[in-house]
Amino acid sequence: MFGNMTKVFGQLQNLQQLLKDMTVEGTAGDGLVKVIINGQQSILAVRFDPDRISSVEPEVLGQMLTEAYNQAQNESKEKAKEEVTKATGLNLSSLPGLF
Repeated sequence: MFGNMTKVFGQLQNLQQLLKDMTVEGTAGDGLVKVIINGQQSILAVRFDPDRISSVEPEVLGQMLTEAYNQAQNESKEKAKEEVTKATGLNLSSLPGLF
């Protein structure tokens, strides 16, 4: 029994590392704003198009940033679901709040 638990913990550690290393990008404003996050939904980078940023009002820029992050987060969650399903063989997407 304990041997099986060791295997499961090893798989979970591998999955955590895979999610940490996975990156996704969300964009808004036709590429003016880019947000890059990992599979754990941690922000890795925020980038702006330097040639176009000066013409954008701060409030609009904030909306674009929010839009780009939300897009990246949704994609990250979908990819995380796929990886969890691959690793466990279980479809956990029906559990509310898990992703």
